[in-house]
Amino acid sequence: MKKLFTIFIVSLLFVGCSKDDSTPIADGDFDELYGGKPYKGTARGVRSQPGEADYTWNGEGRIAVIEATNDSVSVVFMADFDDQGEINLKFRGKIHGSDLRLEAAESESYFVISQEKIDGKIENVAQSMLFDGIFQRGKADLAMSIYFKQTDGAFPAGSTLNLQLNTTREIPTENDDDSGCGVRVVPIWGPNGMTMGMVPDC
Repeated sequence: MKKLFTIFIVSLLFVGCSKDDSTPIADGDFDELYGGKPYKGTARGVRSQPGEADYTWNGEGRIAVIEATNDSVSVVFMADFDDQGEINLKFRGKIHGSDLRLEAAESESYFVISQEKIDGKIENVAQSMLFDGIFQRGKADLAMSIYFKQTDGAFPAGSTLNLQLNTTREIPTENDDDSGCGVRVVPIWGPNGMTMGMVPDC
């Protein structure tokens, strides 16, 4: 089993407030706009410690929208670095029209996809994570920075991982909403320790 990086799952409590009052940029709900065919492209990870880049990983990046219900959906960001390891991040959030929102009650942690932009900040005892990027029907890019407060595998305390996913896809048509993906179960780190969770296999 490949394990170089900590693997995250984020499922924050839903609250009524929003980070802004922006109007959704497109008609249709989040799953209708971004579900179906996965996004595929490249992944690049750079470790720095302290402040100086000392290792780089290059591999395949994938992004998929899965497990939709009437009011929520999961977005999975995957970076596969062959035999060096993989990163799987799974966010489950509330659908607000064409937006996806996760906001933790009584916390500054959040993850939002709104107006075709990704914005997020997650704090826990082990890491500080910042997210930025774009999320469009045919293109999705994620820039993520993780500061490690505690040593975890290849990342000593005080080190930083900067991860970049650059992915595209053909925009699905109304009659072509099948992702063509199976699923696989992988170890996913959660608030209560390591658990197993499903991610797309495509």
